[in-house]
Amino acid sequence: MAGRREFGQHHGGFVVEGGGDEKLFLLACADDAAVSARELARYCDDLRKAGYRVEPDADDDQALLMRKSS
Repeated sequence: MAGRREFGQHHGGFVVEGGGDEKLFLLACADDAAVSARELARYCDDLRKAGYRVEPDADDDQALLMRKSS
């Protein structure tokens, strides 16, 4: 998870769902809004550097949609 904390029972963090076969991955930050905004911006930069296409999720301001660039 690119050096980011995974969501756990006792703390916030990130959850990744879906993806594969050219489908989008959903990356959600389960933290308060201020922390999520900061962490999603950092994660977005890291993912782009690693070759992923990343866009905000129009339905959730604490989530990103991503896929590996071709």
